[in-house]
Amino acid sequence: MSERQLQIAGVLEAVATACAFVAEAAQNAGLDAQACHQCYLAVDEACTNIVEHGYAQDPDSVIDVMCQLERDQFVITILDDSPAFDPLAFPEPDTKAPLVHREPGGWGIFFIKKLMDRVNYMHDGSRNRLVMMKQVKPHNHHNPPVPEMPMQPIRVTEVKPKVWMIAPSGRLDAMQSRELTAVLWQVLEQGHKWLLVDMSEVDYISSVGFKTLVSAWQRARDLKGDLMLVTLTPRVREVMEMIGLDLVFSIADTPEKALARLAMKK
Repeated sequence: MSERQLQIAGVLEAVATACAFVAEAAQNAGLDAQACHQCYLAVDEACTNIVEHGYAQDPDSVIDVMCQLERDQFVITILDDSPAFDPLAFPEPDTKAPLVHREPGGWGIFFIKKLMDRVNYMHDGSRNRLVMMKQVKPHNHHNPPVPEMPMQPIRVTEVKPKVWMIAPSGRLDAMQSRELTAVLWQVLEQGHKWLLVDMSEVDYISSVGFKTLVSAWQRARDLKGDLMLVTLTPRVREVMEMIGLDLVFSIADTPEKALARLAMKK
């Protein structure tokens, strides 16, 4: 595969374009659906970090993304002009520590290192260069990529007296997590403290999405209530287990099981 290149503006609205570009290149390079999804997630984390912490949403800034196949390695290179910063030097979060003792930063690069086979950083002249590699393994080429679920308005429903269900859909990346944050905090500010978050139509979640859920969970607990996650998709569960949040949240396979567990707590 010849090298493919893309340049995007250094704003959150453009990050999804870079992710889709890399996912398509990964598929063409022979990666299976899971590996393509992992590359998508890694690029989302890397570009979001650059936009938010390096560029501060400067619309005149740019991020260059390059993909190529080197022997059996799919190589993603991301370059930016923000101040020099080595994300690999950031201490890894303790995935077994209680939530109140966990530092808020470092989750994005932790995702990247877990999802990719190798990650390197260097400051190349005036630019940051992050190189992420994923091994191309033999697989069933008839296994198509998992289609993304379409975005729908977030549904808010009182499923039982004083129990509210919030149902997002599609990708909970940095952009869409803003909407979920607004909905969750509106419900909490209205005094509703027993919440179920239906994840059955969420096929992707970034570290920003998890931070949104954690903040709402903490607020519900402060109100002497709880926030439970319901019907996790395999992709979301994989990432949640990676960072140990499956040990923090109450998780139920169905809304009925979630309601039964909440009834025991109330």
